[in-house]
Amino acid sequence: MIIDNYFEDKGSGAPIVFIHGSYATTSTWKKMIGQLSENNRCISIKLPGHGGAPDLVNFSDPVIETELGILAQVVNLLTAEPIHLVGHSVGGAIALAQALKGNLNLRQVTLFEPTATWVLDRTGDRIMSAQVEDLLTQFRQDASSQKPYACAQVIDFWGGKGAFKALPGFIKANMELLTQNNIRHWDITSVSHSELTDLKHCTFLLSTSDVPDTLTRQTSV
Repeated sequence: MIIDNYFEDKGSGAPIVFIHGSYATTSTWKKMIGQLSENNRCISIKLPGHGGAPDLVNFSDPVIETELGILAQVVNLLTAEPIHLVGHSVGGAIALAQALKGNLNLRQVTLFEPTATWVLDRTGDRIMSAQVEDLLTQFRQDASSQKPYACAQVIDFWGGKGAFKALPGFIKANMELLTQNNIRHWDITSVSHSELTDLKHCTFLLSTSDVPDTLTRQTSV
């Protein structure tokens, strides 16, 4: 694996590492990095198969350790300083898994809409777990039968009915190409060896909307 294919690097200063979501690219962070890179080193991770990054050799073996390995290689290559790790969607789930793994020097972790659905099972949220399972059952069936735009139901699940329809045509087309990658992302974020007790090693801060989206590892630095 040529690790240079899996990141972008801009700016200087305290390092902030970004992980984008499924169906997305590093352009997710474009405006944010445009401002933050004036005083920070902004490192954007490219998820395999996204934004020009090659797919994985072990694509059919969906384990989150693969993405964590890419993240660790990039960070260890570029900096020895403690990092602020930022993740959105599946990137948020990967960032959470990294915080719980504890093998990188983390200063802070910020999560936007992390799809760590394993937490639903640990908390006994049967209603939400059933909704996710129903979505994935239908999504997998449609993807397997190569139904056009099977990915639409995933976007509508998160964004509300009609969210996919409102997207520009070229974005829809690019999303459809990443359908199997998205299924892999569901696979790696729905299973975890962590328990709720592991989260007690972290301090959660609330956003202004009282949604827990920021996590700081107490033992990081």
